Amino acid sequence: MTPLPPAADVAPQTAPTAPTASDGTMAPDAVYFEVLGNGLLYSINYERFLPRYSVGLRGGASFITYKVSSASGSGNLTLATLPLVVSYYWGSPHHKVQLGLGATVLYFDASSDSTGTKIEGAGTGLNVAATGVLGYRYMPHDGGFTFGAGFTPLLRAVKGFLPWGGVNAGFAF
Repeated sequence: MTPLPPAADVAPQTAPTAPTASDGTMAPDAVYFEVLGNGLLYSINYERFLPRYSVGLRGGASFITYKVSSASGSGNLTLATLPLVVSYYWGSPHHKVQLGLGATVLYFDASSDSTGTKIEGAGTGLNVAATGVLGYRYMPHDGGFTFGAGFTPLLRAVKGFLPWGGVNAGFAF
């Protein structure tokens, strides 16, 4: 049997640590505002980046209600969206091509206040549209300002294909 070396000669074993934003990898989280894009008119989004896989998991939401009024009566339009997108990021450390696929949950309602008439049809109620992203994204390493732009089409079985696009800006941390 061999004797154990003295305690002073043994280097302490430490577990490897996960990379952080300060060691040169991209910031793992972002919150941003998107105009048009996957949320149709606008959306407020949170995205979690998985740098090891160059993937981002995004969830967003928007809500708008609009009062319509004319001489013949008045009504209300409501649109709510929930874009959910998985994106792959490819490129240099700061400048990335974004390729994404996902779904946007849509809720649309239109009603008349004066007569109580509710408009119903294929476009109203709860629907889901397939969506995608083909765009550019600036990604800071240590957090800070992030922005992007892209082609964000939507595809619904009832209404067909909507070629769309959007721009976004926010903060990565």
